[in-house]
Amino acid sequence: MDPESRVIRKVLLLQKEEKIFSGEKRVLIAFSGGVDSVVLTEVLLKLKNYFSFEEVALAHFNHMLRESARRDVEFCKEFARKRNLKIFIGEGDVKAFAKKHKMSLEEAGRYLRYKFLKEVAESENFDCIATAHHLNDLLETSLLFFTRGTGLDGLIGFPPREGALRRPLYYVKRSEIEEFARFKGLKWVEDETNYDLSIPRNRIRHRVIPELKRINKNLEETFLKMVKVLRAEREFLEEEAKRVLEEVKRENCLDVKRLKGKPLAIQRRVIRMFIGERDYEKIELVRSLLERGGEVNLGRGKVLKRKGRWICFNPEA
Repeated sequence: MDPESRVIRKVLLLQKEEKIFSGEKRVLIAFSGGVDSVVLTEVLLKLKNYFSFEEVALAHFNHMLRESARRDVEFCKEFARKRNLKIFIGEGDVKAFAKKHKMSLEEAGRYLRYKFLKEVAESENFDCIATAHHLNDLLETSLLFFTRGTGLDGLIGFPPREGALRRPLYYVKRSEIEEFARFKGLKWVEDETNYDLSIPRNRIRHRVIPELKRINKNLEETFLKMVKVLRAEREFLEEEAKRVLEEVKRENCLDVKRLKGKPLAIQRRVIRMFIGERDYEKIELVRSLLERGGEVNLGRGKVLKRKGRWICFNPEA
């Protein structure tokens, strides 16, 4: 099977299993000009009639972090012109924003980039935003969460469909994307910061994953099977936690006696849903109230107090 057919086949398999597109007509592609987004665009244009898309357009965000950023903008404009695609260009001083809000460059860049994408999608009435996240991105994300400490959600990483976001290359490996691009004779731009090993994700990409592939050459495929298993198990736990939450919740309180009788995994998920926080330490603080009295302050005005058999949001908070 040639590289193009292999990628197309995996995108169609994802559609069959996950229904990432369900009648959307106008698709906005997050387009960096890198090989991933170039291949994603080629794939969606190839499948435009299959998915019944009426329009595919591009959106490029300039992070203003590299001298080559202006070159990337010009490449993206020319790429769109050659394919007769509409393109939206945005920019933001990511470094200044990160400093002001005490964020990492990666966090600030992600925030501003997605803010721009959502604004364009809403103002121009696009039905969804397609990003070029692929299987290796998913693996890197999972390993990042693993090294920092995580639970089931972190190991699973991001889903193929999330709100307005669609990730058509979810089943596709980075090597397959590069083979597709070479096979088709495509051009793209390289972000030199992708090779900066001081960035944790790059260190995982260039140092950790190659070592793991020495142990298991089919690492990505094996990882994807694990993710599918874990997603199914998480779905079961989430449904059970929702059911239990309805059982133990009374207005702004939780029934301690009933919740204590549930498995630990369900207790944590119920509390997470109840307090609207994913932080493990905060969840454990609230869970400690199942065994004792007192109160915990989660910040941002969230105070919970144990009152007899009830844990309640403090009405005075």
